[in-house]
Amino acid sequence: MTVAGLVIVGQLYAVIPLLQALAADWGTTVGAATATTTLFGIPYASGFLLTGPLADRFGRRTVITVGLTVMTVATVLVGLSDSLVLGGVLRAVQGLGAAAFSPAALAYLTERIEPRRRPSALACLITSFLAAAVVGQLLAQALSGLGGWRFVFYGNAVLLLVLTIALRKVMSPDGASGTLTLRGSFKAMGALAAKPALAVLYLATLPVLGGFVGVYTALQVLAPEDLVGGSHELFLLRASALPAMVLIPVITAWLSRFRATRRTALALFVAAAILGVLAALGSADVLVLGAFLLVYVAAITLISPGLTELVGSMAGAARATGIALYTFALLMGASLGPQVVVLLRSQGLAGVLVVLGVAQAVAGLLVLLADRLIVRTQARVATST
Repeated sequence: MTVAGLVIVGQLYAVIPLLQALAADWGTTVGAATATTTLFGIPYASGFLLTGPLADRFGRRTVITVGLTVMTVATVLVGLSDSLVLGGVLRAVQGLGAAAFSPAALAYLTERIEPRRRPSALACLITSFLAAAVVGQLLAQALSGLGGWRFVFYGNAVLLLVLTIALRKVMSPDGASGTLTLRGSFKAMGALAAKPALAVLYLATLPVLGGFVGVYTALQVLAPEDLVGGSHELFLLRASALPAMVLIPVITAWLSRFRATRRTALALFVAAAILGVLAALGSADVLVLGAFLLVYVAAITLISPGLTELVGSMAGAARATGIALYTFALLMGASLGPQVVVLLRSQGLAGVLVVLGVAQAVAGLLVLLADRLIVRTQARVATST
């Protein structure tokens, strides 16, 4: 599942190193080509609102298998496309198929892994979603060097086919249909979104990956030529984040002793501060920039494992539905990140970084507000008991 997370979610980010090539081949601009990220991301994020309830009703393995089959076919067809319009439509289908994986996989591990090992298991899977932002770009850059941008999609389609078969083999068969009907699942979705603490958490989630993807998109299209003028420099910057992504699952057991909301807020404040420093530096050596990105990615990677388990526990029987809402907010932010960069590109790299940093600082404040709401709710329950 961890490998699957890297490859599946990596498709969202795979086009970032290909923007110039896509623009040249499709006769469009680089700014217009960034739509291929958003056109994947919005159906991907929105699809969670459907696949979460479907996974609760029909089973985790069934939903994952069907979704990845659709995704595999769409990935091949993206490689055959000859225009931004056709490529964009196929990217949307690709994203919708990918939506079958995350909520069902997270709910499956939450149910199947014993409690004492569950935080580490969830951390591995969730970290793969975050690491996919880097690994997806690195894999795309490597494959495009071998056979052009089309080869990126053909190669990824082969990986997706293999993973679909492997997941079908290793996942336990779906049991009896869930206790929730589809109607009940969608009703539960509305009830979960209406809970004040959960609603605030979902809102705070938007800038988490929105800022993360926005930073890498800004480096691709706005960084000074002398800083990231060659593919070698960009490769190093993307790879610099990987050590943090490997470390975080290792220390998850230690981190779980702290309240999920409070460590999330701290991580968001650290991420915002790093972006402020990078904006102030203006131009920096690639190694210096890589070091700051390492700390930034470590902060972002700290966020999701605890929040996923918290949201799942607050959702009760509608666990996949609750996690689907959370993942929807997470990936909707990732989808909008590149468009924020396009809208603010006239402000330059520093201006974009400042805006993204402010958004993540506000998210930190919202998480602290959610923490207070959770504490109040627990106090009321204890009093009534």
